[in-house]
Amino acid sequence: MAKHYVLGLMAANRCGILAAVSTALAELSGNIRDIRLTVVENFFTMILSADFPDQRDPGVIVGHLEGVGRPFGLSVLLRDPIAEHVPAVPPHDCQVFQLTLTGNDPPGVLARFSARLAREQIDITDMYGWRSAEESPVILLELAIPTHVNVAELRTELTEIGRGFGLETRLDFVRTGATRDPRPLRTRLPTGSQALGER
Repeated sequence: MAKHYVLGLMAANRCGILAAVSTALAELSGNIRDIRLTVVENFFTMILSADFPDQRDPGVIVGHLEGVGRPFGLSVLLRDPIAEHVPAVPPHDCQVFQLTLTGNDPPGVLARFSARLAREQIDITDMYGWRSAEESPVILLELAIPTHVNVAELRTELTEIGRGFGLETRLDFVRTGATRDPRPLRTRLPTGSQALGER
C-alpha cells in the first residue's frame, strides 16, 4: 500500500535542481501525483504530492532529498494530509472566478481583499502577482466561490475596496466546479485584457 505525502521544496535557483530533485524522488520510489513550480526573486520553489512505498520513513524521504539537494541549499518540508485530517477545499458546489487587480500597490491591498473573501469562505486556489519599474502592478487571483454567495454584491464590494486603494478591480466567471485548470494563471487573463509584458 502506498503512503501519500505533500512536500514543499525551496532553494536558490540553479540549473540542474529539478533534475536532482526528480532523481532523488525516483530513488525513493516516489510517484508524483501533483506538482507546482515557480521561481521568485531567483529562488526556486516547488510543492508536490507523491506516493511512496508504505515502509518508506518520512525522515528518510526528507533526508535523502536534502542530501541530494545540498549543493543547491535545498530545504524540504513534508506533511501527511491523511494524518493531519486536512479537509477538502474548495467545496465541489462552487463556481470559479478570476479576480484581476491593476493599478496602485500600497501596503495592505492583499490583506484587505483576502479578508473580505475569507468572510464568505471563498478559497483562493491560485495567485500570481507581478510588477516592474515600467509597468503598473498586476495581481491575479483564482477564486472558488460557493454557489450560495451573491456574486453581484461581492463584485460591488470588491470594486469599492479597490477604489479605496486606487485599483481597477475585475471579477470574471471562469467555470463551474472545483476542477483545476492546468494552465498557469498568468496565461488566463479575461477576454479583452492583455497578458503581462504586453502592456
